[in-house]
Amino acid sequence: MNQFDKNQIITLDIQSPQQIQLALAQYKTLLDSDKACSNGQFDVEFKQLDEEGTRRLQPQDSGNNLKLLQSALDLGQEGGAHHYDHTILDDTESYISEVILFAAALQYPEIKEDVVETTKAIVAYSRRQNDTDEMWLDDMRVFGVEALYMLAKTDIQYTYLLAQYFVPYWDDEHACGYESYLSSLLHEHGWHREMIKAFIWCDNDNFRSGMFKNDQYSEECDYQPLGEYLRENPTSYEQFKALVIARFQAEPVLLADVDTMCDEDEEEDLSGHQPVISLYQSLFPHSCFYDDEEAKDSFMAMPFFGSTLENEAYDLQQKVQSQVDGPLVKIAQSAIAARASYRAYLARDERKYELNYGTNLLKPLVLAMPQGQVLWRYIETGEPQTVLETVCEVDVLELAKLHASDMAEHLIDQLSSFERNNQGIAEELESVLSLVRGDLLTDHFSEEAEYTQPNGMVLTLAVRKDAENNLLQARAEQYLRVIDVFYHALGKREFSKYMMASLTEGDEALLSREAYYQRYTRLSVSDIKSAAESANAKNIQSIFRHFTNPDELLCRKHLKLVDEHFRSSRALCHPAQWPQLDMGLITLASYHLHSDYNQHIGDDITEALANYLNDSHIWQLAAQHIIQKCRKKSDHYNPDNLGLSEAQITRICDYFTADTPQEDLSSLLALVQPQLYRDECCRGDLYLNKFSEKQPSYQLFKDHDDDFQRFTLTAFLLRQLPFPQQNKADRLWQFIIALAPVRAARNVLRAYSDDHWSIEFDTILDEIEVYEQLSKAGIDGGILNAYEMSNQRYNSERYLNWIEIYSEIASDDNSMFGSMGRNKAKAMEQGLAYINERTKVEFLHHVSLKHPEVELDFSHDLQRAIDIFVQLNLHSWEHALAQELGRDCLYFGEGEKLPKKLHKAIVADSLSIHDKPCHVDGRSWEACTVLQQQGDNYVIVMADHEVPLAWYEERLPSGPLLIFSEQLERAAIIKCVAELQVQSNRINAIVEQTMTYLDNEVEFDVMAALFKGQISTEFMRIDADEYQMYSLRQFAWMLDAKRRNKLVRLLLNHDYRGFKLIEAQMEQPWLLHQLAHNEIDFETYLSKSGEYEGEASETGMAFLLTWLFDIGVKPEHLVLFCIKRSHFDVCREFIVAHARGQYGSFKQSLSYLYADRRAELPEIFSQAADAEALLAPLRKDKSRKVKEAVNQYAS
Repeated sequence: MNQFDKNQIITLDIQSPQQIQLALAQYKTLLDSDKACSNGQFDVEFKQLDEEGTRRLQPQDSGNNLKLLQSALDLGQEGGAHHYDHTILDDTESYISEVILFAAALQYPEIKEDVVETTKAIVAYSRRQNDTDEMWLDDMRVFGVEALYMLAKTDIQYTYLLAQYFVPYWDDEHACGYESYLSSLLHEHGWHREMIKAFIWCDNDNFRSGMFKNDQYSEECDYQPLGEYLRENPTSYEQFKALVIARFQAEPVLLADVDTMCDEDEEEDLSGHQPVISLYQSLFPHSCFYDDEEAKDSFMAMPFFGSTLENEAYDLQQKVQSQVDGPLVKIAQSAIAARASYRAYLARDERKYELNYGTNLLKPLVLAMPQGQVLWRYIETGEPQTVLETVCEVDVLELAKLHASDMAEHLIDQLSSFERNNQGIAEELESVLSLVRGDLLTDHFSEEAEYTQPNGMVLTLAVRKDAENNLLQARAEQYLRVIDVFYHALGKREFSKYMMASLTEGDEALLSREAYYQRYTRLSVSDIKSAAESANAKNIQSIFRHFTNPDELLCRKHLKLVDEHFRSSRALCHPAQWPQLDMGLITLASYHLHSDYNQHIGDDITEALANYLNDSHIWQLAAQHIIQKCRKKSDHYNPDNLGLSEAQITRICDYFTADTPQEDLSSLLALVQPQLYRDECCRGDLYLNKFSEKQPSYQLFKDHDDDFQRFTLTAFLLRQLPFPQQNKADRLWQFIIALAPVRAARNVLRAYSDDHWSIEFDTILDEIEVYEQLSKAGIDGGILNAYEMSNQRYNSERYLNWIEIYSEIASDDNSMFGSMGRNKAKAMEQGLAYINERTKVEFLHHVSLKHPEVELDFSHDLQRAIDIFVQLNLHSWEHALAQELGRDCLYFGEGEKLPKKLHKAIVADSLSIHDKPCHVDGRSWEACTVLQQQGDNYVIVMADHEVPLAWYEERLPSGPLLIFSEQLERAAIIKCVAELQVQSNRINAIVEQTMTYLDNEVEFDVMAALFKGQISTEFMRIDADEYQMYSLRQFAWMLDAKRRNKLVRLLLNHDYRGFKLIEAQMEQPWLLHQLAHNEIDFETYLSKSGEYEGEASETGMAFLLTWLFDIGVKPEHLVLFCIKRSHFDVCREFIVAHARGQYGSFKQSLSYLYADRRAELPEIFSQAADAEALLAPLRKDKSRKVKEAVNQYAS
């Protein structure tokens, strides 16, 4: 059976209109009951049934409507030609029987009403689901659209059904190209009344605009937009408005998407949606208004029927609302059902920690089984054991639905929608019984006790009485008996490997593997023994896969598996039994040999392991892997002939493989390091070390393909052994730790850690031991301490201890212990440069807060953070040029958008520069043109060398265009361009000026003007958005008050997007204030700064707003900030106070805000005692949306 073959077959004689009518009725029944699709896939096929038997329908079965059928299929995203040139056989992956049925049905006028009713059922199904994921016919098409199209093609009055079918939540990435169905009908009929009706009844914005343009991201049209047509035909506009009213009287608009995972008190207010406005916005072409409120305001202000588009839209919106009861939008039924299901899940989830909740869920299900009372007694006591022999298979889920509804919902939560049956329950039994397992196997009895070791270390241990041990054992037996009952009730199906592992593996295994097979399989005694041996063999093979899978990082669980399954049998350790040589198996052999050495084992297996390693060419493999990650002169694409030569490659191989290499480590690093591919943070044409300034990021150590872990671990293990390969192992190890000491430590630590991502150990003693081994292996102690600190950031006790250790750097204690502490702190200071720099800066900030006596010099890092900020946001030279030459710049923008009044002939003269690049910084494909007015012409000052001068005689330039007045000297323009095009000089100058400004040597107005000319505001970024790199927002809180105020004022006034500097830590100013005034201690500060990340308390927000206004942040920016956070009372109070005259000119702030934001003010003002006075300025607002908001909230 093919993947998309259908299971529900409706047979008919396709030549009989009566049988077609019956087939349509059956199909409609399936659609109405939501049974036409199964698991998101259309599951119905129509087949021909006659005296010759059953066969699949063929295109020719559409009779006289073959061309109609072909026109419908041809419009699909994959076309239809591949359906016509061959017979559709039983194994053919072609699923067009629905299309054939409707094409055939449309031949017969007497059954047309049945066709219409069935197409309406298709539309109703689509709108109930509102999700193309529930409508797939196969992996390329959705069902139903061709049927609707053919009906509309033959009778235009039903085009609105096709339009309705295209629901708002449409996957236009995968179900693409479907706009052509409505578009083709528009091209055929023009803006006929029924086409206008279809436009109105379509709830998908993209499909509406797609009727007259074929690219949703462009404003270019391939047919006249409806808005233009209505302008030219006023009578049609009146008809349009009448059709809109009729539509909303008939049915609300579907919401595109709603949050199905919300509480009851979080439900949206449907009355706030304005679908008529959206309808008007699609009358004309426009690009996306995302993050461009100015463009949206301008669009809505366009003239339309003696008013504006916005006014006309709101007038009709009001008229519709006056004639329609209830909201104009609705939520799809599927979303309502999903929301109800989620809330029921939350209610169940809240109870999962209740004592015996899992057992209480289970009990009604067991009692509902045949002999349920006896089965429950068996679970509790173990008697009578014979009851299991009487248990036959039952449909567990259906039984639960009838007698244990809560358990049924729990089962549905755990099961795949594709396998909600006994087989699915057997495969997911571990998760199905997770709540029961929690009830019965959780240790509720132990108490923690602390023991102090002779060396002063405190250990916390779990202590349990003997009687409680017996109780735990009894509960474990009860859990096994629960599984017994399910095993028999599910028809003695095999459980998954995960269920088997949960019972037979780990420190608290409940069964041996043999006992598991005996209890939960149908195997004979001999087969059980064989299965156990086979299982052990599978375990061995599984270990091999773990070690040889390059996408899997090795950690403690893998080494434990080796100890459990390999080390228990010396024969298995012999490499002769292993698969083909692999680097992972070399690591496995190294671990075995290392274990033998530590366990004082020396036998023929040990010798075999040593020989295996000697013969495996480890060091050659390592050299090849390193060379692979380097640039080479022999690379396929290497136009600059950079990289390693063959002779240099030979030298690298010699270093790692020769007994006495010609190179030493320093010369090898000088050879290899510059050629290693970097794994850097890439932002456009900007590349940065993503880890730290001092520690480059290498692809050799990238976090995938085991990031060199196996080589690292092998070298680490073998260098410790008195073994012929020891020197070569140490050579590779020293190379790795010289390149990336932290990554080397991490790769070793993760191998002994409980998790390969976060470094965690069972006990602190295990952790200390591994760190000591790394130190002995040559990794600098300061680097190890810095890295250990970074791993303990969220362990408050240990993190605070590291702060104390580092604070010793300022100690004047000259005793032996004082000197040791100071030296450790100084070593850690150097080591901090190698860990990820975000953690480094955060740690140093915390040290300075806890110990103000520790002097920190972070000026270099601050300057680098500012440098990165400038590089990320620097205007290209042409923007800076337009700003610098100010009023003498007559035009700056896209050449094709030059206003007609500025059009003049463009000519070149002998001084025109056209022999070198002239393009946007970092975009060689985007040529710039610099012109200067001279009389009635524009003379080319500079043009890109790849753009022929002859082009300018025929057209306007397509890229950025600058036109300057003739008052300027051309030499001055050229000189300014030359200076601005040296990007590095501009960056250095801005960074230097910013640092000088922070030191109070440059006035704010001078600095603001520099930023205005040089720093972009569109998509402004505070940092590179790379989690390991430090950010300018970190340094803002490390600066002293004066410099912090200056930096914050500069960035927050430059553009509203500058608020990104503080948005993630809005509580920080208040916390720092409290800490500085001893109102909270450092530990409280540390916990609260994490607690309030991205949020703030009311008190904290009040402090923040006062501080920002006091340092001179623009009131209009503060108002916008407060509108976006109007859930804070203090933000609403700030806005109201500003409207009353505080904090500067409110009129100026209003002019800064876009219409959507101004429209939020009436609701805020309506709560004030003087609401009418506050609303007065808004009543005169030019935006209709604002006026409507005023009317809504005015008393």
